[in-house]
Amino acid sequence: MEYTKFFSTLVSASGTPNLETDQFKKLMNIIHLEGQLAGVDKIIKQFKHIDGELRYSIVQRSIKDQITSITQGHSPKELLDSWK
Repeated sequence: MEYTKFFSTLVSASGTPNLETDQFKKLMNIIHLEGQLAGVDKIIKQFKHIDGELRYSIVQRSIKDQITSITQGHSPKELLDSWK
């Protein structure tokens, strides 16, 4: 997760970079794709002994739980409003 780690460190050290809308969208797409790749790698590595769909549902449940924890069950609009 080369790009994710780099930008995470940058934001922690210097704050949010001032990006154009297209640049921000590209950054979010890169981070998302790296996350997907990390998820696939995790499934391959950690769940190779579990057969079929159960392996994916374990990872899926974990990701959904993380999203719920971060968003506290708010809709996207509610979450954005809570950050203002």
